[in-house]
Amino acid sequence: MDPQLKNWFTQAKVSKVIWQSTLPMFGAILALLAYDLLESSLLAMNGEQALTALGFTLPITTAITAIAIGMSIITNNNVVKVACLHNGELAKSVVMSLLQASCFIILFSIVFYSLNEQLLTLLGNRSWSSGHIGDPEIKIVVSQVNYLEARYLGWVFLAIIWQINAIFRALGNSKLASRLMMSWLLVKSMVAILLVTPESIFHLSGLAGLAFGHSSVDFLFAVISIWLLHKNLDLAWPSFSELRREILSVKLNSIVIVLQQLVTPLSIALLTIIAAKISYSYVAAFAFIFRMEAILLLLPMMLTTTMPCIVGTNYWLGHFKRVKQAYVIAFKSIVLVQLLLAILLLINNNMISYFICPEGEVAELLSLYLTWVPLGYIGAGFAIVYQSCLNAEGKSLQACSVGIMHRLVLLLPFAILGGIVATDSSLFQALMLGHLCAAIYVICLFRIRRVNSQHKTISTPVLLNK
Repeated sequence: MDPQLKNWFTQAKVSKVIWQSTLPMFGAILALLAYDLLESSLLAMNGEQALTALGFTLPITTAITAIAIGMSIITNNNVVKVACLHNGELAKSVVMSLLQASCFIILFSIVFYSLNEQLLTLLGNRSWSSGHIGDPEIKIVVSQVNYLEARYLGWVFLAIIWQINAIFRALGNSKLASRLMMSWLLVKSMVAILLVTPESIFHLSGLAGLAFGHSSVDFLFAVISIWLLHKNLDLAWPSFSELRREILSVKLNSIVIVLQQLVTPLSIALLTIIAAKISYSYVAAFAFIFRMEAILLLLPMMLTTTMPCIVGTNYWLGHFKRVKQAYVIAFKSIVLVQLLLAILLLINNNMISYFICPEGEVAELLSLYLTWVPLGYIGAGFAIVYQSCLNAEGKSLQACSVGIMHRLVLLLPFAILGGIVATDSSLFQALMLGHLCAAIYVICLFRIRRVNSQHKTISTPVLLNK
């Protein structure tokens, strides 16, 4: 890491460091989240059945993206640590991280590909699709399978894009990372509009257009990302023995980080099963909701791109007071922004829901969602940011506990209760309460940490002495 940048992270005003690092990522994160919503909106033009088919694939594709992001978190944390403590080994460490992650992603893609039918059946897709045997809608089911197979085959390219973007952010080059991500999503959006819009001369039915768009654009930008990394960093290739040793020496922290990324997809899968028990219209609505959830958590998502680097750098260099200041600033900002956003969505819920989805019943469910759930995203924002920063400190087990408590222990029981009550808004009210409970849990963890630090001297991490 450049010494001047390191000094800025550890000496400049904390709030200034956070916002000057985070704001360049605004356009990129907004484009990322808007693309997911665009994808659902375009597919809604093909009818509710296409949207329902997408809804059943979301837990799987979310897992694909989550594991790719998990690998990028491992790479980001490793780059920050090496840049702080062993800068001379940075170039070789970057290459080994990329190759190691690519090997594991290929293994994951083989496993998911072989279990594709079982995964869809587990989510309740077979009960839905069996109603279309002998129906023209069977094409939707076939395109659904083809879509997932294409996502498995292109998984490694997605992982490369995320990892190289994380490397640029870890080295303080947020502007390049942002431009690269925005370009990637702009091209992907254009391809999706051309291939998924029914009126387009290039229209491909069902999910085929999305499948082709993901595969081709991810491959193109994986190549571009590698070229930019090579141009900006004088890479050093490890020997075969070094690479083999790195791949075989899988660290516990790395395993935990990947596993914790699967908590959200698991939660989405279980929520999809709960929704399918109520009505398939809920599954179609969740095809929007899971995408809207991310865009409504724009600020926390932005903070996760830079806060780990800021917190990690100060933590590994022993500036613990600055670490706590960064957490407080982030939490206060999340409360303010998410509260204002919830009020705006409550006032305009009907207009927004019918604008993004032409399907009447689905739009009504989206309106109820916008009425209740966004207030709960204060808690979701706390959990997302705190979890990402704990990973940067090397506390992956604590980070994993935050994700499990939020998504599984707190959110799911409320969702099950809301599904049992089964009124029009009960499920969404339950989701709001589950998210808010996560805020209470994170605040309690943070206060316990502060109390403990006041009663003992916090020593500099052991790695600093090596």
